[in-house]
Amino acid sequence: MLSDTVNPQKSLAHLTAWYQAVHSRLQALAQEPATTLGTLEATLENAARELFGPLLQPAMQTMANATARLCPVCREPLQIEARNKPRTVTHLWGDSLLLRDYGWCVQCQDWFYPADHRLGLGPYAPASPRVQEIAALMTLKMPSAQAEAVAARVTGLSLSRSTLDREAHRQGVRAQALREAEVALIQTPQGVACLAGRARPKLPNQPFTLIIQVDAFNIRERDHWGQTQWRRKKGLDIPRWHWVYVGTCFRLDQRVQTASGRPVITERGYVATRLGLEAFGHQMYAEAILRGLTQADKVLVIADGALWIWHWAEDRLEFATHLVDLWHVKQHLWAVANELHGPDSPQTRQWITPLFTQLEKRSDGAAKVIARLECLRQITPSLTNAQQAALDKEINYLKANQNRMNYAGARAAGEPVGSGPVESTCRQYQCRFKRPGQFWSLAGDEPLLALETLYRNERWDQLFPHAKSSASLNNN
Repeated sequence: MLSDTVNPQKSLAHLTAWYQAVHSRLQALAQEPATTLGTLEATLENAARELFGPLLQPAMQTMANATARLCPVCREPLQIEARNKPRTVTHLWGDSLLLRDYGWCVQCQDWFYPADHRLGLGPYAPASPRVQEIAALMTLKMPSAQAEAVAARVTGLSLSRSTLDREAHRQGVRAQALREAEVALIQTPQGVACLAGRARPKLPNQPFTLIIQVDAFNIRERDHWGQTQWRRKKGLDIPRWHWVYVGTCFRLDQRVQTASGRPVITERGYVATRLGLEAFGHQMYAEAILRGLTQADKVLVIADGALWIWHWAEDRLEFATHLVDLWHVKQHLWAVANELHGPDSPQTRQWITPLFTQLEKRSDGAAKVIARLECLRQITPSLTNAQQAALDKEINYLKANQNRMNYAGARAAGEPVGSGPVESTCRQYQCRFKRPGQFWSLAGDEPLLALETLYRNERWDQLFPHAKSSASLNNN
């Protein structure tokens, strides 16, 4: 067994020698004309590896030696098969050897290394939890081919792209499992109460509105790998693009303004999935509960005019108020105006301005605009077929959403009238998942979507408990 004890005098002498050597090295570099502050920083960073690696190893071994020989699943004693099995652990300051015991759990019918479980080491991944976290974060923000070089440059870690991919996928699968555990809770009243208990409580005598916004974007996957030419010859469909359903929710009192007047949301929840509309609906409902759905005095759903959004909202949130994104409604009116008077002509702007004013300023603005369009449709015999079709299409659209267009009431209540937050959220996800030349598979994109969403929802410490303790230390 490796020693897990430290001789204080020997350690102090080692630390003193290290300090003097590094100090001399830095002073010598400081005299050289080509040296910059970056040179000094890199030198000190490399020197830290010489010190911290030897310090970490005995502490890691102490944890392993103190770990009870119990099954990490059922907590029953293991039948110890072997002791002091070696394992090399890659950490921030190099590689260290770890010795630990493993045994058989009669109840679970499986082999376990209890020390590995306590230390947060994966069954097959050699990386420490901190290196696991770095690999996951790097791959979340950029393709692994780029992350390989960035990780080496920024952290000094030599992580191959296959290691980065594998570790990010493993953490993504864990994030999916956490997400599914939350979704399972919405199936019972007791589970909903459990989720609601985790929501941040509202302040006494301070009612709040919960805003929910929903949208979607396409992601490209390599369906039917290697069969493209064959399917084309057979006249078969070649699916490539698939919907990623996205949602965000926040309390109205979490929407503030900067000094320049720009709206900012201080805290909000996220949902993103490629598993279909039903899965999205469950995930969005669970996240809304975690953000205060059961405590809210009012729930406001804002989205564009997509029917699937309103069907989901009516099914799950029958008590919610609906609002169609104002910009989308204006786009529909612009389509009519351009057809009637020409694209962006002075006549077009003159015709549409009073409609916008009515729509935004009056509580019955939608009804007034619809009446104006219907009147125009009836009393103008000279309309072309295209103009008639445009009017009919937009009248039907406005009628279908008439009860979702009280923009004057929303503004009076200080509520947003646009779906900008969820649209920007879609764009942020697309920056990673919709790059040029990039293809995914469902087995690859869904775990990474779950991992990115867990990170955005500030529940990263559920995967990496050290993240919570590190944040606490930084705040202190």
